[in-house]
Amino acid sequence: MSRQELLEYLLEEIEKCGFKICDIKSMPLPAVVNVDARVMIYNSDEATPFEVAHELIHIINKDNHRGKYFDAINPQEVRANHEAILLLWEIFEANGGSYEYFNVFVNTTDAPFELAESIIKNEYLELHEAITEIFEDEIKVSINKQEMHDYIVDYISYFDVIEAINVYQFLDHYHLSHNFFNMAEKEFQLLLGTN
Repeated sequence: MSRQELLEYLLEEIEKCGFKICDIKSMPLPAVVNVDARVMIYNSDEATPFEVAHELIHIINKDNHRGKYFDAINPQEVRANHEAILLLWEIFEANGGSYEYFNVFVNTTDAPFELAESIIKNEYLELHEAITEIFEDEIKVSINKQEMHDYIVDYISYFDVIEAINVYQFLDHYHLSHNFFNMAEKEFQLLLGTN
């Protein structure tokens, strides 16, 4: 999705909320919304997708007492920044974007780089931890001691002399999760008599 398509999409979402949108090129601010009057005024020459998404979040949350424009200590502004980045990221992913193309995301949306990076990175870390937690038991059950024993016997049969074993290399060689490190280490110790 191009920058212009993204802007058009966000403006359509604002209209769907029942807001009138006025494009005033002489306006000194890129975008501002009055939730009570149900109007958004923006400067199409200046407004970025991030700024329009920020205003859409104010509409969704019905924020009507925000203080100064982008007041960094106002909780409504902080929440609008955070949720705008998440909304834009959701749109980005839905259109084929991924974390590998984070710079494209920032360039397309004009989201503040450091803020966007910290929010998206945290989302990915939380998601990764949740997936690991959900599948941890399943991963442990998916290989039993006999299978591990068979892999290790096969692996050590490649060596004439064994001076040291790198368990991670072994796991990678057999495409096994690093979650099996402890199980593999114990089995190596039993087979090689080093425990």
